[in-house]
Amino acid sequence: MKKVMVTFILLVLLTSICFTPSLAATSDNDLEKVIISFEDGIDYQVLEDMGAEIHSELDAISSVIATIPSTTITKADTDISVKAISDEQIFKAAAQQPSWGYQQIKAPSALKAGYTGKGVKIAVIDSGINSKHPDLSVVGGASMIDNSSAFIDRNGHGTHVAGVIAALNNSIGVVGAAPDAEIYSVKVLSSNGAGTLEDVLDGIQWAIDHKMDIINLSLTTDAHKSELQAMLKKANDLGIIVVAAAGNNEIVDTQGNYVQTEDDVLYPARYKSVIAVGSTNTNNRLSGFSYTGPSVELVAPGEWIYSTFSKDALINPAEYQNSEGTSVSTPFVAAVFAQYKEAYPHLTNGQLRETVKRSTIDLGATGKDQLYGNGLVQSLQKQAALYPDLIANFWYSESIQFIFDQGIVAGFPDGTYRPSATITRADAITMIGRAQGWENNAARHYFHDVSTSSYAAGYINKAYELGYISGMPDGSFQPSAPIKRGDMAVILKKIFGLTSSGAHSFSDVNQTKYYAEAIQAAYENGIVLGYSSDIFRPEASITRAENAVMLSKSLKLQ
Repeated sequence: MKKVMVTFILLVLLTSICFTPSLAATSDNDLEKVIISFEDGIDYQVLEDMGAEIHSELDAISSVIATIPSTTITKADTDISVKAISDEQIFKAAAQQPSWGYQQIKAPSALKAGYTGKGVKIAVIDSGINSKHPDLSVVGGASMIDNSSAFIDRNGHGTHVAGVIAALNNSIGVVGAAPDAEIYSVKVLSSNGAGTLEDVLDGIQWAIDHKMDIINLSLTTDAHKSELQAMLKKANDLGIIVVAAAGNNEIVDTQGNYVQTEDDVLYPARYKSVIAVGSTNTNNRLSGFSYTGPSVELVAPGEWIYSTFSKDALINPAEYQNSEGTSVSTPFVAAVFAQYKEAYPHLTNGQLRETVKRSTIDLGATGKDQLYGNGLVQSLQKQAALYPDLIANFWYSESIQFIFDQGIVAGFPDGTYRPSATITRADAITMIGRAQGWENNAARHYFHDVSTSSYAAGYINKAYELGYISGMPDGSFQPSAPIKRGDMAVILKKIFGLTSSGAHSFSDVNQTKYYAEAIQAAYENGIVLGYSSDIFRPEASITRAENAVMLSKSLKLQ
């Protein structure tokens, strides 16, 4: 269903500098600048027929920003290839402030552990960044505003945000929570803090095209735009972490209390693909100006945050300033994600999102709530293992790393490995199948309780055909049941041809049992050690960590 959307204004609170909304530039009376979205790819013939002058191509959402004669809009809107035609929109910078916040999120702990955001690419989509500031290192970027450099910031907002994230760890000024992150200045806001939808979309497209890891959006609007939603979803789908300011209340009642006019945070933070960030004070209480609602995911310090600034770099290139607002909270979160991205480069953006949520300090009501979301964001506190729930340099570390490197295991969707959890019979055979390079062909069907649609079906079939498994007496396989330690030893003995001397090393292993010889063979080949000198617990369910050790040691025998 096609629709024409009207212009809207991005609402922001600035405490250090006050700005008034400015409108997008007005074109000739007979021409209109619009966003044209297509159903299935950009149709250049339709654009030519419209007499369109194309300004930007947004390939990620099959759209263009173009100027077309106003008389052709109605006709063009009826074309079957056109999904929607939308008007322009004005954006304005969200608020800012200083850096007790660096301590509050425990950034020094991450620095001590060696996590500084090194190698992580962050796009600061904002008012530009003063690249001449001695406390900042700007790797690159681009300006979406005509005749305006991405590396000059006459507003100061983007430079302040950049400092919260990555002010250099040197002897001057301040230090960012991810001082070694690669900062890219993507300029979409003018010197008065205003920007258009076109420029914001172009900025996000640039971040996608240049393979950014993180996008920081310290800007807000009170109106939904489908193109903005689609573009941010595309970024998220491509693995980019997107953080945005929840928004700042600007209305105050007669008692001096802030009044929120929306039932949720502002856009783009409200979109599911975006991490919405609220603001807290030095007492870990929600800032009065901070927007609340079901979409709030994290909170971070946002009152009087001291950071790099740039009002006029020619006069004072080394400015600093206190600022406040949810736009200041947002870069703290971006910086923490940079720490985690550096520590866990193999985790997806979704897994990192869950990992950071689990590490927060819960504030307000227990669990997620509409004021604090999942809580106060926290930096990494110690040296990271392969997965956040693993212990570094532990008895299982080398083995889990080995099978991970072999592509045998990938962890859970929430970014955990769960070393103490039991492993199912289906998972155990799947890992063996991957390790052996078996084809996961589910065409044949040997067990009535193994669906052909199961992720493990092909591997179970292959293991049966090769004689490594036989199933249960009733003809089932019981894929969801935990696999026993004794059963795993039997399978590994068959696959890897393990032999034993016939000795009896474990007092709790009955020599008449089917697994007795296999356990002894696994022990003599250094695959298992037992729980003590003579205890093996053959009937106990094997854990994911134990399975990793047994499998990795078996593979190394090949």
